[in-house]
Amino acid sequence: MASAFGPRLWKRLPPSVPAARSLGRRMTLHAAAALLVFAALQIWLVSSAIAAGAPSAFIIVALVMLIALALPAARLTERRWYHLSRQALASWGLHARFRRDVRRLWAAALALPFLWVSGAMAATQGFAAIPL
Repeated sequence: MASAFGPRLWKRLPPSVPAARSLGRRMTLHAAAALLVFAALQIWLVSSAIAAGAPSAFIIVALVMLIALALPAARLTERRWYHLSRQALASWGLHARFRRDVRRLWAAALALPFLWVSGAMAATQGFAAIPL
């Protein structure tokens, strides 16, 4: 006889896998937020570098880097997850890949402005030290 009240207490069901459809939207939000954080960090670091004596052309190079490198990389990641979430079946492996890509996206957004600005400042000081 079947019970109308659901599974019995002693019979545990495996945890359900979250829907794969939401992964595309979630990656879009992560990519947008990571780009905003990346841009804010880069603007802050570049303005600090200019206040410390870096050339003013540094701003133009920083903005070109933002547009030429960060935007296409974030858009490719977002687009890949949008298509993947529409085609793939939900599984724990898919969600593990999603978490890995989110970690990579945020690590890049937080680390690259510091690496780029410090490298550019070192290169500027190196070029200034070359006798002409």
